[in-house]
Amino acid sequence: MKVIKGSLEDLKRMQKKYSAEQAKAEKQAKEQARQKQFTSGSAATAALSSEDAALFRQSVRGVTPLLGSNRIPHVATPKAPSALVLARRAQAEGKAVAALNPAPGARQDTRPVQVDKNPPTDDTSYVQHAHSKDLLKKLARGTWPVSATLDLHGTTAEQAAERFDRFIQSCLQHQVRCVCIIHGKGYGSKDGQSVLKDMVKAWLRQLEATQAFIQAPESMGGTGALLVLLNTKT
Repeated sequence: MKVIKGSLEDLKRMQKKYSAEQAKAEKQAKEQARQKQFTSGSAATAALSSEDAALFRQSVRGVTPLLGSNRIPHVATPKAPSALVLARRAQAEGKAVAALNPAPGARQDTRPVQVDKNPPTDDTSYVQHAHSKDLLKKLARGTWPVSATLDLHGTTAEQAAERFDRFIQSCLQHQVRCVCIIHGKGYGSKDGQSVLKDMVKAWLRQLEATQAFIQAPESMGGTGALLVLLNTKT
């Protein structure tokens, strides 16, 4: 029995040794094949590079190198902000801003002129003669959402005129169609009447860009404000 056991152990050792040698031989064969493939590829690349180099030398045979370069490197200079941008920035910071010239894109002069001493009897609404009164109904229904608001509370007539001009110019330039202008109800004035109410309505009637205006709803100022529809087409 001992002899048989010894023979089986020897057979296992021999089989394990043979398997290890076979695996080693296969590994060596793969490595040799890889080295052979790499060597042949390098030789082909070297041969191709030599051909390319010869072709390049033949192509530039008659070329004469430049002695110097007269190129001037271009460096982009930052663009200075326009007067309109500077004015808008100063206005946002609460600084005093001088009246601006009409902005590009505005179709006509928007500067307020002297108010007529005999205003129309019906001054609650206005529609430009070239348009139907249905425009007033659409404006009241909110067909065009209010995109900008001008609040003239606490301003003098001169200040209000300047702010009105800048506001309308900006709206025309940025294609703002429907706006709300708050002129106040006059509770703080001596006679209890809004000083700017008639002025703002007169300015709007004289403005070519004004298509229509109506009294604003109570939620937006009621009798102290106007909804205005502007013609932004150039």
